[in-house]
Amino acid sequence: METRWKFFFLEAIKSLRGNFATTMAAVVTVLVVMFIAGIGMALGSYVYNYSNKIRDDVTIRAYLEDSATPKQLATIQRTITSTPGVAPNSLQFISKDDAILRLKKQLGEDSELLKLTLGNPLPASFEFKAVDPDQTAAVAKAVAGLPGLEPPQSGLPNPDYGAGKADRVLKTAGTITIVMAAMGVVLAIAAVLLIGNTIRLSIFARRREVEVMKLVGATNWFVRLPFMIEGMICGVTGAALAAILLAISYQTLLADRINSTMSGGGSPGSLPFPLLVVLLIFAGLGIGALGSGLTMRRFLQV
Repeated sequence: METRWKFFFLEAIKSLRGNFATTMAAVVTVLVVMFIAGIGMALGSYVYNYSNKIRDDVTIRAYLEDSATPKQLATIQRTITSTPGVAPNSLQFISKDDAILRLKKQLGEDSELLKLTLGNPLPASFEFKAVDPDQTAAVAKAVAGLPGLEPPQSGLPNPDYGAGKADRVLKTAGTITIVMAAMGVVLAIAAVLLIGNTIRLSIFARRREVEVMKLVGATNWFVRLPFMIEGMICGVTGAALAAILLAISYQTLLADRINSTMSGGGSPGSLPFPLLVVLLIFAGLGIGALGSGLTMRRFLQV
């Protein structure tokens, strides 16, 4: 068995060396496919986790009129806590002083905007969350219109939960996912076809040998394996080179920037790099095997 596998690998390597130009073209194509796929999976995991983080962090804010009476505040609070879908213990009262302190912390004490502000224009508010982020709109609607709440204005709903921002994030995430997936499919097809062409040239150069092997009783798999190993070597080599490029370009140069930019100080998490490399290697194996297998079928009919 060991001798047989040694024969298969030696035949595959001999064929790769004999078709060096097309072999290199196939390896480079797989490299490009795997590199883009790796970037896509890494960025996609950031976007996916970040969009989930946005969904989970959605907070409903019910802004109060400055003239709201204690009775109205109590009614609003009671309505919020009794509304189905409101997360238990999530209700928090934010006074005007708390609101301006929070704004100063976000903008900085020396902000020009704060220097131009006279007094404290921010309203007090009740903040709370929905148990299910998908129910946020329904929960906010149940609280809207209560006496003591500021009347909504054009572009400024009350209660407000940042629907525009959340929708934009989710829409952008979906668009990025679709574009990266489409690019990956197109390049994967190109890689399969190019590896198949490499194998086809190798088979054509050895077609008499294949015919003789079939005539003396060799099974399809005995004939097929060296060529499949040839394609898998191309796939794994391209994937390994792509992993090296990813380690240099993404892992060392971009990961920290993306973490800090997209997470706002707290990382939403991403695909671990060792797992990404393993996935790329298996994807390279699959592309190589698929390209070889599809090409071999017509040449086994003797």
